[in-house]
Amino acid sequence: MKESKVTRVSAPPPGPLGKPELYALSIGQVIGAGIITLIGPAIALTGLSTWLAYFVAILLGFVLIMPVVFVTSTLRLGGGYYSMLAGLASEKIAGMYAVAFFTQMISMSLFGLSLGIYAKSLWPSLNERAVGIVFITLFFVINLGGVDIMAQAQKYMTWVLIAALMMFIVLGIFKIQNPIFDFNAEGYFSGGTSGFIGAVYLFVYSTYGYSLTMNYGRDARNAKRDIPWAMLMSVPTLIILYCGVAIVGSGVLGLDVVVNQPLTLVAKHILPGPLFIAFIVGGPICALMTTMNSSMAYNCVPVAQACKDGWLPKGLAKQNKRGAYTRILTIVYLIGIIPLVLDFSVTAITSNIMLFNACLSILYTYAYLRMPKKFPEAWKKSRLHLPDKLYYVLVIISFVAYMTVLLHSISTLSLPVVVASIVAIGGCMAFGFLRSKNPNVHVETSMWDE
Repeated sequence: MKESKVTRVSAPPPGPLGKPELYALSIGQVIGAGIITLIGPAIALTGLSTWLAYFVAILLGFVLIMPVVFVTSTLRLGGGYYSMLAGLASEKIAGMYAVAFFTQMISMSLFGLSLGIYAKSLWPSLNERAVGIVFITLFFVINLGGVDIMAQAQKYMTWVLIAALMMFIVLGIFKIQNPIFDFNAEGYFSGGTSGFIGAVYLFVYSTYGYSLTMNYGRDARNAKRDIPWAMLMSVPTLIILYCGVAIVGSGVLGLDVVVNQPLTLVAKHILPGPLFIAFIVGGPICALMTTMNSSMAYNCVPVAQACKDGWLPKGLAKQNKRGAYTRILTIVYLIGIIPLVLDFSVTAITSNIMLFNACLSILYTYAYLRMPKKFPEAWKKSRLHLPDKLYYVLVIISFVAYMTVLLHSISTLSLPVVVASIVAIGGCMAFGFLRSKNPNVHVETSMWDE
C-alpha cells in the first residue's frame, strides 16, 4: 500500500516557556485531587505504610514514563505523543492515536465536578455542577489568551498549591501521634503484601502526569534542555509533597478514624479555621484548577497537529491572534461541560481511559525503541545520552511496568468495560488504517532534532 508523503518543515522559533513555566505545568498537571481523596482508601489497604506505598508509586510512575525523558532530551516534539508516534513509529499509528485522544477530554468534566464538591464543602449552598461549569469556563477564557497567559496563570496557582501542601505537612508533623516510621509497629502493612501492592497501584495513576510536559515542545524556549529538566524535577517534588502529606494523613489520628476518609478530616484537626479554609482553597481546589488549566492547553496540542496533517478537518486548527486554537478549545470546553449540564455519569466512561492508556504503551514502546536508530546523531548529542543497550533495557523495564499496570487495570474493571475498551482500540486502529489512504493525509514533520 502506498504510504502518505511526509513533508519536512523547519523547526519553529523558540517559544515563551522557560524552566519556571514548564516546571509549573509539570507539577500542576500531575498533582490533582487524588492526593486529598486517595490517602484514606490507601490506609484501608496498608495502614501506616501508606507513605511508603506513595514513595514506591512515585518511583513506579517514573519508570513508566522514563523513556519520555530521554526522547525529549533528544528531539523537540511539536505535538507530544502524536508527533513521537508519527516520527518514530508510523503515520497510521499516529492517526489511530489522534482519534483515540478525544476520549481523554471527558476527564475535564470530572475535574470540574470534583472542584465543585470541594467548594460545596466550604459553602454548602453551592451547586457543585454549576461551580464546575463556571471554572471550566474560566480556564477556557484563560486559554483563549494563548499559551503564555495560560502558563503565567499556571505558575501562580502552582506556587499556591505547593505552599498549601507544605503548610499542611509542616504544621501536621508536630501533631503526629502514630509510630509512622516503626516498621514493626501494629498497623504497618496491615493488609499484607497484597494490600501494600494495591495501595501502590491506587496511587500510581496520580504520579506520572508530568510526562505530558512533552506537549509543549513547540512553545518551549529550549525544549531539549528544559522539558526533561522539568520532568526530572517533578520526581523529588512529588516525593516531598506526596509522602509528606501521607505521613501526616496517617500519623495524626487513629487509623480507625481516617480509614477511607478524605484528607480534609485530618486537615480540620490540625489547622485552625482560617488556615483550614486556606488549605482547602490552596490544596484540593488549586490542585484541580492547575490540572484543568494545563489539561485544556495540552489537549489542543496533538489534536491541532493531527488536523494539520489531515487526519482530522484542517479547519479545526484555526488559531486566533494570540495563537490559541479556538475551535479545538471550544470542543474541549463542550466535552467538559455537557456531562455536567446534562447530569451524566462519566465514571464508567473514564474507567475505559485508564485501560486504554495502558494499551497505548505498546505503541509508545515501539516508538521509543526506534529512536536511537532513526536519530543517531541527535541521540549521541543528547544531554542524557546512554549506551544504546542500556537505553533499550530501560525501555523494556518501562514496558514491563506498564504491563503490570495493564493487568491490574483489567483485574479491577468489569467485563463490559474491558470489552468496550477493546472495541474502542479496534475502532481506532481501523480509522488509522483507512484514513491513511485518504489523499488529504499529508504529514508534516513535527519532530525536530536540531
